[in-house]
Amino acid sequence: MSQQSSLFNEKKSKNLSPDGSQKPKLVIIDGHNLAFRSYHAVKRLSSSQGQATNAIYGFLRSLIAILKAEGEHDATVITFDAPAKTFRHEQYSDYKAQRSPMPEDLPKQIEIIKELVNLMGLYQIEVAGLEADDLFGTMAKKCAALGYQVEVITSDRDAFQLIDEAILIHNPIKGVHYDEAKVFAEHGVKVSQWIDYRALTGDTSDNIPGAKGIGPVTAARLLKTYSTLDYILEHLDEIQPKKEAQKIAASKEDVLFSRELSKILTDADIAIEPQLWAKRQADDEKLSQKLKELEFHSLLRELNLAPASTPLKQETLPLSQAKGEILALGYLLSHTDPLQAELLSLSAYHEAETEGRLFSSKEAQEQLDFLKQANLSACDAKALALYAQSKGLELLPEDDPLLLAYVIDPDVTDISTLVARHGLGEWTTDSGQRARLSAQLWQKLSAECDEAQHKLYQEIEKPLAKVLCEMEFYGVVLDGAVFESLSAEMSQKLSDLEYQVREIADNPLLNLNSRDQLATLLFDTLKLRAGKRTSTGKQSTAVAVLEQLRDAHPVVNLILDYRELAKLRSTYLEPLPKMVNSKTGRLHTTFSQTTAVTGRLSSLNPNLQNIPIRSDIGRQIRKGFIAAEGYKLLVADYSQIELRVLAHIADEPALIAAFQKGADIHASTAASIYGVPLNEVQSGMRRIAKTINFGVLYGMGAHRLSRELSIDYAEAELFIKSYFANYPNIQNYIDRTLSQAREYGYVESLLGRRRKIPDILSSNRNVREYAERTAYNMPIQGSAADIMKLAMLALHPQLKEHGAKMLLQVHDELIFEVPED
Repeated sequence: MSQQSSLFNEKKSKNLSPDGSQKPKLVIIDGHNLAFRSYHAVKRLSSSQGQATNAIYGFLRSLIAILKAEGEHDATVITFDAPAKTFRHEQYSDYKAQRSPMPEDLPKQIEIIKELVNLMGLYQIEVAGLEADDLFGTMAKKCAALGYQVEVITSDRDAFQLIDEAILIHNPIKGVHYDEAKVFAEHGVKVSQWIDYRALTGDTSDNIPGAKGIGPVTAARLLKTYSTLDYILEHLDEIQPKKEAQKIAASKEDVLFSRELSKILTDADIAIEPQLWAKRQADDEKLSQKLKELEFHSLLRELNLAPASTPLKQETLPLSQAKGEILALGYLLSHTDPLQAELLSLSAYHEAETEGRLFSSKEAQEQLDFLKQANLSACDAKALALYAQSKGLELLPEDDPLLLAYVIDPDVTDISTLVARHGLGEWTTDSGQRARLSAQLWQKLSAECDEAQHKLYQEIEKPLAKVLCEMEFYGVVLDGAVFESLSAEMSQKLSDLEYQVREIADNPLLNLNSRDQLATLLFDTLKLRAGKRTSTGKQSTAVAVLEQLRDAHPVVNLILDYRELAKLRSTYLEPLPKMVNSKTGRLHTTFSQTTAVTGRLSSLNPNLQNIPIRSDIGRQIRKGFIAAEGYKLLVADYSQIELRVLAHIADEPALIAAFQKGADIHASTAASIYGVPLNEVQSGMRRIAKTINFGVLYGMGAHRLSRELSIDYAEAELFIKSYFANYPNIQNYIDRTLSQAREYGYVESLLGRRRKIPDILSSNRNVREYAERTAYNMPIQGSAADIMKLAMLALHPQLKEHGAKMLLQVHDELIFEVPED
């Protein structure tokens, strides 16, 4: 047995019973709840074989943390829902109907989680017809009766009904342990009233109706006054205020049924054998093998199932002694912004004969002296180069494993995931280890890289990093007076909008930032048609939902305007002036080459790519970006670049001809769709054609087109059919791209930039259709992104001759600071 096994196997607890004798402790984990939370908490994680692992990894991380936090205990049990309908579904056909369907890649992960739980030596249970909470409810109550102290780990609040002196509930999300006092302090009801409380309030996520119009505060007050739901229902004529009694009376059947659905079983017919659960043992060998298959190398070491990272055989030498070719640098900065950071430590790694040699220093002067003659090859080499430039060293980034990884697979560029996937260890804050791992990762990735990917890296991504480094270092000037004036103006407009909405709502305290209060106003008070629900089952008030209700009531436009202005103020007007570098007097963004899977650049900290251009306020904000004295800002953009790329890739003669003639492309499309001469195209016809032109790029179907244009579905379908009839080669392009994606599992841009499409053969229609849209959009977006990058590379050396600077890249445009002459 490894040292790790003691984490999962039998432990002697120190929980004492009231008479002072030792009381055994049982920990019960709501496994299904934990798996679902882990799935949504960890994004975009899969093995090199394509197996989704986000839920598995998140589950194991949480499980280990929970067991460590629980300390010494005698046994652990993990409960799961069985993959079948429960008795509640049979009682109530709409039970949990509002919940989103289980993601297609989650069931397989749950099966692997169960396998791992078994290998860890933990007892797990699932019973057809019962939910996980019925299992932990029964186990908790029966084991408590046997003299155990029980702790149930779940974020399901229905579990509060189980609490007593021997049973506590631990919510791992909040990190809170609930006993009777804690429940009362937080919700205002006793544990004995919890089921009645839930019957009144309902639960939209489980589609449990409750009493319409009775919220948590009202329910708690009623139960405080009248003690039980039975009393309330039997004495409705006495309940005050009358309007609340009337609401409950109108929902009486729903309330009674909600109470039944909210009850957790505590007497299910299952075996209760805590002493046997405690005797289970971990199978370290098989557990280790499974974790290696999943490429969870960091977990192997955390569980003491694998040796720590391979130590260097030679001692670390002073940085000043480093001679010869450096394979990679490792570094640690004190701040996420390299221009404001200090270099906490710097290490250099190169191979000496057959063994690695590492040189390190924390001395600032020695670091700078070394950097002057170093080749800046490192993970995120651009950030190290920016730090060097902030110290007066004219250095630029060289090779970067993260850029090479991005070219190979843009979905996996996180450094911790990469080193773990390649079995290299764990990325830590040790600069020496970072240097070694960077060199080893570079070697691994270079071996994976094919000729086309290597060319893309060498001819675009690597040289572009140098251009971006100079752009980031130079920054852009803000006009503080413009931002201050706009912020004050915006505040006044927001106050006016808030007043108008409150007048309509007849509620002077209405909070426009409260989703619940807005939902009540729109869907209960004004009776507007409800849109989709959130993941928790509540009525959504998202922008996409409200956009569809614009014509339903004037208040909708007011709310949308309020949201747009509030977002612009909080995203740009208030924070940007505060982010100006005190040393340079300019604002510096970071351009990430590895964030967008399409190949586009992303602007981060702050994001300067999302300032709206079509709205008046967006244009005013842009005026706050100015040139230095003696210079002008020059903006150049590509016209309809994605549509041009589409015309080229699809080899569509009619579309190519329209571009070659310099025609209005949307008017040309309208003329084709409607079958009229170009000079007879009206503005409404052009608007429809424009929507279709861009919609085709992103796989817009007739349903969405009908919503976008507020037209009938049949009419939208006719427009799309007419479009493809006039541009048949576009349909041919889509068909052959999907065929390639199905055959090879990926698509690529004109220059060979690839993106994997793992869901292209999914049996889930929604998942498959999304993958298909991604597949034929990527070559267009990816090619457009490559063209922009080539333009930046071509322009950069020519700008220097004229004393001009490239400042920003925003979608299809470049912004320069050029001398006035």
